[in-house]
Amino acid sequence: MKTIEQQSLDLAFELEDVREITVIRRSHKEWYFTFVVDDLVTKRPETYALLTQRGSLRTWSDPRNLFSFLFDRYGVTAGKFKLIEDCKDETRSNPPPPS
Repeated sequence: MKTIEQQSLDLAFELEDVREITVIRRSHKEWYFTFVVDDLVTKRPETYALLTQRGSLRTWSDPRNLFSFLFDRYGVTAGKFKLIEDCKDETRSNPPPPS
């Protein structure tokens, strides 16, 4: 996965090059999204994620805010989820075993 700055993402959406948006749960309070854009040189699909101004992966602690960002800024109304298996959510309880 490659990363991209906000202004480049804005341009990709403007040019309608963005597709396959996936929202990923990295941990209990860490959500981000990826998207696919064709590389300008090779024309092959590449997966990207958004960077912060300081150069790290842009994450949201509440997925509702992430969905609002995608909808309000880019008009995104559909995508996929990817919930990771090794989520360290201490508040989540396991169901009792079947009897």
